[in-house]
Amino acid sequence: MALPCVDVASLPELGDEPGDTLGLQEELSAVLDAAFGPEGLGLICVTGGEDFQQRVRQLRADLLPLGFALGKLSPEAQDAIRERGTLNVNNFSRGVDGNRTGFYFHPSLDNPAECLPKDLVPEPTFYAPSLWPEELPELRRRAREACPWLVRTARRLAAAVDARCAQMLPGYRPGTLLRLIGPPESCNHKCRLICYHDFETAEQRAKAKGMWAPPHKDTGLLTALVPSVFQSLDGSEPSPDQEVGLYVRDRKGAITQIKKPDVGECLFFQVGEALQIVSGGLYHATEHCVRGPPAHCRGYERATLAVFLQPHAHEELPLPEGMAMREVAERAYDGLFRMFLLYQPPESRAINFLHFCQREGF
Repeated sequence: MALPCVDVASLPELGDEPGDTLGLQEELSAVLDAAFGPEGLGLICVTGGEDFQQRVRQLRADLLPLGFALGKLSPEAQDAIRERGTLNVNNFSRGVDGNRTGFYFHPSLDNPAECLPKDLVPEPTFYAPSLWPEELPELRRRAREACPWLVRTARRLAAAVDARCAQMLPGYRPGTLLRLIGPPESCNHKCRLICYHDFETAEQRAKAKGMWAPPHKDTGLLTALVPSVFQSLDGSEPSPDQEVGLYVRDRKGAITQIKKPDVGECLFFQVGEALQIVSGGLYHATEHCVRGPPAHCRGYERATLAVFLQPHAHEELPLPEGMAMREVAERAYDGLFRMFLLYQPPESRAINFLHFCQREGF
């Protein structure tokens, strides 16, 4: 299946009126449907002109390789930035969710709680201060240069999705998604620089079932993905195996490897579970995994950057007007997700995002 692609120039400008459906071109609507609709992969490619190409090119050349450097910091340096008090949602961790190193940070703020209303107590799951490694001072600088632009690009896509939801769902409130995916300086988004490490033994690879990251779905609204880069462990030109990389499973169960299309530089965007709620089940969260090398000690690593676009912890995920949780559940093909929705009070017309993230047993 060909990966649906859209030029960033065709996406709504952020200065446009939120939820304006009149300006949504028929061609753009068709691409969104092909990417996120019932027959789609749940993933879209966004590309653009020379300025867009240069930004992504520089991001992949300057920021992504620092993911490799994070994994090579001394144990003392890693411990100084290690996650404290939460599990795999803040700062540095390794091996928590696959054979990979991850480093979380806010796209604009060192203390994300600064953008909260004064009367709200910061939830540590989302608002822990960023701990930057002193040994890699360029990491903070390059992240701050790149990530606000990624969020702004994502918000343009969100504006298009907003308009499409308003066209397709009579009760959808125009501008809902764009409001929940806030601008970089006042948001709850999380960036994660990831390095996938070579399996050291056959036993380690077998325990992971050959996966660098096991199958899962993201919790947020949308996720921006920067196409990966590879690095050889011995300094030579990396030669990754063809089957390595990102895979998605569509609503019918078919599994597809995602490769960068022949459009120059690009970004990928996939759907999170929160958007499945907000869209009334029109869009479904994208199940995905990262397949590792076919054997251990292949001599290379993979780095990428994900930006998880999500509401603030205190915000609600609203259903379209006139829709009940049971209706969204009936559209869900994931049994556990469907059960979670069915367990909500029948009169519920929204779910608090923090409550949504903390669900257990589903």
